[in-house]
Formats: sequence, C-alpha cells, structure tokens
Amino acid sequence: MNSADFQMNLLNKLAFNRYGGTDDEKRAAEIILQQITELGGKGEIQEFKIPGYKIEKTSLKVTAPFEREITVTGIGRTGSTEGPIEAELHYAEGGEPDSFIGAEGKIVLVNSLNLAIYERICKSGALAFITVSGNYFDDEEKTDLDQKYLRDRFLNKCGKLPGVCMRVVDGISMLKDGATKVRLEMMCNDEEHTSRNVVSFIEGTEKPEKEILFTAHYDSVRFGEGVWDNASGSVNIMDIYRHFLKNPPRKSMRFIWCGAEEQGLLGSKEYVATHPDEIDKILVCLNFDMTGTVMGNYNLVIEGTDELKYYTKFVAREEGLNTTLSEYVHSSDSAPFAHKGVPAVGFTRGGYSSYHTRYDKLFPISAERLAEISSFAIKFAERIDRSVTLPFERAISPAMVEKIKNYMEPKD
Repeated sequence: MNSADFQMNLLNKLAFNRYGGTDDEKRAAEIILQQITELGGKGEIQEFKIPGYKIEKTSLKVTAPFEREITVTGIGRTGSTEGPIEAELHYAEGGEPDSFIGAEGKIVLVNSLNLAIYERICKSGALAFITVSGNYFDDEEKTDLDQKYLRDRFLNKCGKLPGVCMRVVDGISMLKDGATKVRLEMMCNDEEHTSRNVVSFIEGTEKPEKEILFTAHYDSVRFGEGVWDNASGSVNIMDIYRHFLKNPPRKSMRFIWCGAEEQGLLGSKEYVATHPDEIDKILVCLNFDMTGTVMGNYNLVIEGTDELKYYTKFVAREEGLNTTLSEYVHSSDSAPFAHKGVPAVGFTRGGYSSYHTRYDKLFPISAERLAEISSFAIKFAERIDRSVTLPFERAISPAMVEKIKNYMEPKD
C-alpha cells in the first residue's frame, strides 16, 4: 500500500471523537497499537492519571427586572454552589482590575477568562462567575457551546469558585435588556481519569544511544472527529514509523502518540516527567500537529537555534517543500521536550479546515498532502540519521529558552 492510501486508511479508522481520559481515547490508543503490531513492530500503551470532572447540574436564570432561562455549560473543576444562589449581576467587562469594584457578593459576568482575570474574580468576593463563548451570529443548531474547565495552575493559585459559560449572544441580549439579578446553580464533582501514551522504539543499527524522537497527539477536543487536529499528525508518524521498520536506521528512533494534549499537553508532560533518563539521548524532536489539508500552506516551527532553522530551510528548499519557517513556542507536544533542552521542528499545514469544532472532519484532508509531508519528514530524518556529526547544534537559543519557560511555567 502506498503512503497516501496507508495514511488515509488509518485516518478513517481514527475519525471519531477521542477526548482525553475517555473510553474513546482508549479505543484510539488500541487502534494505534494494533497498527504498530500489524506492521511488525512492538509498542506499548503507557497509562497515566489526569484530572477530570463530571458536571451534575447547571442552570442560569435572569430573575430581575424580567425572567429568562439561559442555556449554560458548567466550567469544569470550579466547584459547586450547593444549590441555587441568587444575587445581583455585575458586568466586569474585560476583567480589568478596576472593573471588579463593587463585585463583592454578586455574580460576575466577564468577556473572557485567563488566570489573571480568574484571580481578580476570586479576590473580588464574588459568589460565582459567568463567561461567554462564540459569536453573536452563531447558529445554535450548527455550533456548540464551549465546555471550559480550569487547569491546575488556576486552582493552585486561587482555589475554586463556581462558574458557567453561555453563548455571547445571550450575554449581549441579557445586558441590552437590562438584567440586574440572576439565579445560578452549578454542581460539579472532581474525578480522576486515565489517559494513555502509545510508544514504540526502533533501535539504531550503529548508534543506538542517539535518538530521533517523533511525536503527535492522537486525542481530540470534545467536539467533532478531530481529523485535522490531530489524527492527521498521528497517521503521519505512523507512516514514518512504517518506513523505518522497513529501512532500519543507524540511530535509534522513538515514536510517541501522546494522549490528553488538548487538556494541557498532559501526555508529553507525563512522558518527560517519567522518562528523565531518555532526554539526553534525544537529538531532536519532530512533532506533527495538524497537517494534510487540501488547501493551505506549510509552516515548520523551529524551537532551537539559528543552525536548526537554516538547516531545515536548506533541506526544505533542496527537497522542494514550499514552506514558511517560524520561530515560536509550538503549543503542542514538542514543548515539554524543548523545555528540557531538546530542539524541535514542528510540522504543520494551516488551511481551510476547522479545528476545535464539530466540523473537524475528513472532507478538507488530502491523502496526497499527508503523504507529501511524511515523505519530506522521512528525508529530513534520514539526513540526521546518516550524519556523522549532528548538522545543527543540539541546543535552544537563550531567547527561545525564556519563551518556553514562560509558556511551560506561566505566571498569569
């Protein structure tokens, strides 16, 4: 089977929702492991625990000066109201510090939510909070109301305060009509869920102590089939894996299909934390996240030094890959490895598809584009594999180190 057909066949098998910590994510991990086995390789599923939650009940109703029920979703891990609470509504707009003056004892509405805003909400003495998602022109029959949750850094810094999310159109309507008082109920229980990394290793024939790492996350968000984000990257590295099983490399190659990436890079963070002895062996991480769109453009994301950027640019030009090169912290599974000093190249293709929505489906994806990027990545990896001396410095520039640190250890 050629590369394009092989990848599209596996992509079809993975085209279902695979949210981290669910039975469907487990099913996807088993499909990946089965494919490794069918190719003649050996792999394993490595389980790890992740924080989860279960929303038992949510409701929001405007009670003065009119009555209106509003559809909301609970914000996970924010705790419970222990029954309905009714209070005055306080609109804190963009969450600027002074916008919380007078919020004590009220239910706060904010445009968006980040750590700094959440901290201000908690310190304001508010009883609970509301935030919004989407656009005012969204068709409720064709779009999904966001299902937000708080990550550990929010809770570690500020604790829990019950919160819900509503559509922005409801927020606009509520404010235009002069809502002054609301009743809110939120019941949320914290749970512990299990996610999984799928790992396989090809030992090098000449320099097994040196490794090239390939990563891609196979989980999805709660909506859609997660084809572009990121079943596409998952089938890319399976195609690369298939090639190197048939053509044993000189240096070792490690492949990690990471779980729970969408919940905060949890799979790659877990792997880095539990395999510290492997880090120094890794020469470079090649990460694949959102590729294969019919219409679009390639972008290779560099987390390293100028040497890695120039080398990548040279190989792309020589092999005829039309791409841009960018230098920023890739919000994907290369970041935890880069945080430990492993340079990385992120393989992406932006385009006319949709991610983090119900519309992340097969239609905008091309088998030929999937094969194109995996073919280039194989040639790129083969050059590194054959090199007597690593053709770029195994290092990350000081400026990038600082950016990665701020991303991985955010202060707000």
